[in-house]
Amino acid sequence: MSLLEKVSKFESKWCKRKIVRQMIMRYYRFMQLKASFCDNILLIPTLDIEIVWQTHLLRPEKYRTDCVHLFGRIIDHSLFLDEIGQFLKEQAFLDTCQLYQQRFGEPYCFIPVIEKTNTYNCQSFDSYNDESLSYSYWDRTYFKFARKVSCDYENPFSFTEIDIISDNNWFKSCQSFMKKSSLHIGELKWLSDRTIDLNLLKKSYERFLYIAAKHPPQTKNELLHATYAVGI
Repeated sequence: MSLLEKVSKFESKWCKRKIVRQMIMRYYRFMQLKASFCDNILLIPTLDIEIVWQTHLLRPEKYRTDCVHLFGRIIDHSLFLDEIGQFLKEQAFLDTCQLYQQRFGEPYCFIPVIEKTNTYNCQSFDSYNDESLSYSYWDRTYFKFARKVSCDYENPFSFTEIDIISDNNWFKSCQSFMKKSSLHIGELKWLSDRTIDLNLLKKSYERFLYIAAKHPPQTKNELLHATYAVGI
């Protein structure tokens, strides 16, 4: 859910197809890098790559087929970012920057370095100073997308650019729903405070699964329509 909040900051830019195409190609490169190492090697995606990854994961049959076809195995998405120390996260991110630049000859992203004056100075990996303090790699991407896409662009995956754009629109609808829902849950607030009762959403989801199992669609044209609560 915190991901939805971060995505909303870039919504106006990431709904443009020329930007989405670059996001897909960066995701493809990242997945190639992931496939080169075993799953216990932690490589950290930037926010734009993570958004494309989520779009792919939300289509599990396509994800499985694409991974096997393109990478020879299914790429695990386990990040465990909340379960490892800050130092390990920072080191894993720096390792990802270095490996990406070595493999593809382009900067993975620009690293925001916090100087002692508390001002941000964006530097590429080559000029990164180990003595610098800290940065937050999911608050901003620090990757400047080109105004034009290469003529040899080709989407290697089964999902489309429209899928990414429509998923982001769905995120926006979820945000709107959650804001309205918070008015009916007493003192509980919206996601930004992270105090909303997730048990209510889980209960809605549990009931939906029960109905889906008890009364499955008889034909492909029949659909079980989930509410936003169930969708979340």
